[in-house]
Amino acid sequence: MKEGLVIKKLANKFWVKSDDFTYVCSPKGTLKANGIFVGDRVLIDEKLSHLIKVLDRTSLLIRPPVANIEQIIIVISPLPKPDFTIVDKLILFCFAYGIKPILCINKLDLADKKFLEYIQFAYKDVLNIIKVCAKTGDVRELKAVLKNKISAFAGQSAVGKSALTKIILPNAEVEIGELSKIERGKHTTRHTELFELDKNSYLADTSGFTSLDERLLPISYFELPAYYPDYLAYLEGCKYRSCTHTNENKCAVKDAVEAKLLDKGRYDRYKTIFEVLKKEWQKNHG
Repeated sequence: MKEGLVIKKLANKFWVKSDDFTYVCSPKGTLKANGIFVGDRVLIDEKLSHLIKVLDRTSLLIRPPVANIEQIIIVISPLPKPDFTIVDKLILFCFAYGIKPILCINKLDLADKKFLEYIQFAYKDVLNIIKVCAKTGDVRELKAVLKNKISAFAGQSAVGKSALTKIILPNAEVEIGELSKIERGKHTTRHTELFELDKNSYLADTSGFTSLDERLLPISYFELPAYYPDYLAYLEGCKYRSCTHTNENKCAVKDAVEAKLLDKGRYDRYKTIFEVLKKEWQKNHG
């Protein structure tokens, strides 16, 4: 048996990369019924072209359907103007599913000092920030973070995800989907494939991240503060250890927002997400 990585699936066939060879395999027995996803690390019988076992996953997303994504590159740009609600939700989904988020500022040629300073102020204590420019071909910071990882792009339309993809994968026909809204519970077909950048480095070609409805998060409203690393640093100053940073008195996070040590816009978006999760929890728990 050999260990490999599922890089593509089509109907009942799975393309598995093992060492320097790609095998086209069929699942053995009832294995497919339990779910096999692009990104799964698997054991195969290379002589019979059978997929024998799916190994433990580090993460699993359903929309798009992909396993073991290690990091999501959230792309923003000065134009179009960033939708920071999308940014915050993407960060939240990454943290909730054990995926590392990286904020990538594209179109650096259009970014003024004020824009860059704001991004640094609002997100420096939240995630890593890199800067690139697809127009000039300067993607050095992006290539560095993609190395030895399984990654995916996400972000709103027209920020340059496809342009960046064409630079780092010039010979591949890759379609990077845009964010879209879907009805909760509505089934949609998604195609996902992993493209090899270099050895042990892959980029997921997906139809776009659609599950940005915070009500689908596997967390409750009272757990939300733990997913904001920029707020955790202030928790010691809060009167209550279980402070939600909303209506409590003597809240260090609210004080920091008032003192302009934390971004007010991100805090306002936090409160909105908190209320949505709270209503969902109350609906489900009477």
